[in-house]
Amino acid sequence: MLASLFSLQKNQMTYRREFSTHKTYCKHFFTTTGLFAPKRGFMIKCHLSRILGERKQKIAEVARDTGINRNTLHRLYNETATRVELDVIDQLCRYLDIQVGELFEVVEHADQQLL
Repeated sequence: MLASLFSLQKNQMTYRREFSTHKTYCKHFFTTTGLFAPKRGFMIKCHLSRILGERKQKIAEVARDTGINRNTLHRLYNETATRVELDVIDQLCRYLDIQVGELFEVVEHADQQLL
């Protein structure tokens, strides 16, 4: 019993030394178990920052005129949004007088990262 407890503690110490961060451990776990396989994928690029820059408009101005939450506009501007309501996209396209394809673009990227 004592020997198995010692080997368990030794294995935990080895993992702690080998994987100094949680991120590294998770990446190792998912790649070795086959639960994650890097593959080609797509991402959606938002051109709000370019459009507002060309028009010399500010996020605060767009938020005030459209009623769209300022944080939502910031996430779109910085391309950190993970989901956006269709109503928001509709309001934004009408306000900027553009089509959805001018605001968003589907871009293929080579490797999809785990974390």
